[in-house]
Amino acid sequence: MAERAARSVVGEAWAERFSADEHSYYLEGGLPFLRRFARGPFIRLPLAYAPVGPGARVLEAGCGSGKFSLCFALRGCRLTALDYSATILANVAAARGLVEASVGPLELRLCRGDLEHLPLQPGQFDLVINEGVVEHWLDGDERRAVLRAMAGAARPGGAVAVIVPNGAHPRLPHWLEHHPAFLSAPAMVRYDPPLLAADLASIGLTEVRVDGIYAWRTLDWWPTTTARRLLAGVLDRLAPLPRGARLRWGIHLIGLGRKP
Repeated sequence: MAERAARSVVGEAWAERFSADEHSYYLEGGLPFLRRFARGPFIRLPLAYAPVGPGARVLEAGCGSGKFSLCFALRGCRLTALDYSATILANVAAARGLVEASVGPLELRLCRGDLEHLPLQPGQFDLVINEGVVEHWLDGDERRAVLRAMAGAARPGGAVAVIVPNGAHPRLPHWLEHHPAFLSAPAMVRYDPPLLAADLASIGLTEVRVDGIYAWRTLDWWPTTTARRLLAGVLDRLAPLPRGARLRWGIHLIGLGRKP
């Protein structure tokens, strides 16, 4: 693991939370969960934009549970999973060990570092991705600096994928007051599709696209019931929504761009 980088206010806020609960963001479900997750839009949409495969270099910049890193590593990609929290990285290492016990060694390197000062050689990754990270930089200039650092890690022609909560979702005000995930997380910018597209374009990315993820899951996201979960899952598979509805009702937004 790389040495600890310069202090980050956002990184420290997350590290404090995780140090209080060493199982925060621990990946549950093992290989069966990862195989299901790999079939969902969190992985399918980045792959449709940047179809990386065996040997491709991928950076998850702020890796959380490591589920993205592990899914791409299972495709044969060479992964770097970066996070500010040593607790997070220890959890990812444990999850990697459990998966490798079933499938053999994965090319997954753990790196401790700060998104504001990436401890990585620039221009080396085919895909740079993160989920639930950049929205916590409230200052626009600081947030775009983080995005610029992510883009700097990508090679020319490589892709950047950023997944954030949908700040324009009609149910968000209720979730912000009651949903445990929001109550325990640092404050965030309410990203809507135009702001996400503008942030990615402002750092020089081209071919920028924004889409919504899991619009039907709005029925079940919180509070959760078995009946609503089953209904949302069926509708997700059998009645795909048009892009306009996905942008409005998607629980998350994904922004994608290409480095010139």
